[in-house]
Amino acid sequence: RSASTLRVAGVPEHFNAPFLLARQRGLYEARGVDLEWLTTPQGTGRMADMLRAGETDVAVMVSEGAVAQVAGGAPFRIVGTYVRSPLRLGVYVRAGSRVSSVEELKGKVFGVSRMGSNSHLMSYVLGHQQGWEPARDVPLKVVHTLGGAQEAMSKGEIDAFVWERFTTKHLVDSGEWAFVSELPSPWHPFLMVASEEALARKLPEIRNAVEATLPVCEEFKANIGGATFAYLAEHHGLDLADATDWLGSTEWACRLAVARSTLEKTQAALTAIGVLEAQVA
Repeated sequence: RSASTLRVAGVPEHFNAPFLLARQRGLYEARGVDLEWLTTPQGTGRMADMLRAGETDVAVMVSEGAVAQVAGGAPFRIVGTYVRSPLRLGVYVRAGSRVSSVEELKGKVFGVSRMGSNSHLMSYVLGHQQGWEPARDVPLKVVHTLGGAQEAMSKGEIDAFVWERFTTKHLVDSGEWAFVSELPSPWHPFLMVASEEALARKLPEIRNAVEATLPVCEEFKANIGGATFAYLAEHHGLDLADATDWLGSTEWACRLAVARSTLEKTQAALTAIGVLEAQVA
């Protein structure tokens, strides 16, 4: 029978390499799935819009974004866990900035890719951890993408930006940005989310796609013959030290299961920072 199309959206980051590799090798096709990978640099907020509009069937989203959307009544469901090790975010300012600690960022403008995104939510989590009132002490400006954040930072339109450490490291190495602090996510960072329509019509394809991706995740983690390091250098510009650090701290789950603790911790944090009004079951 002909392969059934399954559209999967995700950010262009190293975590998602197993999807691209499995597709290149024809592993989805072998299971009767024509997997269309939709690279979405704008992140969680954009992927949520795509799910709503029927432009994608599945999205690999940061947990806090996925939980905020679903708890807020969005027409999709969290169906699985993709990465289970904490996401290592960094807090950044422009190189040469007078800011050298998180405490000094109170009241400074934080760039966010869009409202409801990971950068928005984690900027608020940072403020909450400092005992600030996020709505008052963490003013936000939408910058859409990492490139947009670079531009806004260089113009002085934003003072700080929260983003994944290894994706932004080249900006610190080049002397454009300065690293202030690490901000690890306190829950499983990447979840798989599917639209209700896709769950009704394409559940076997979703299951087959996840099962085909898992062994590639395991192989990528194992770095057999240095293949993962070579891929990270070629596609993501990571040198050996960074690749070793990143791979050593990254664990994939890639299963259609979600830990209750992830949902509970994420909802508690979202409620505390005012993104959710109250926790839902």
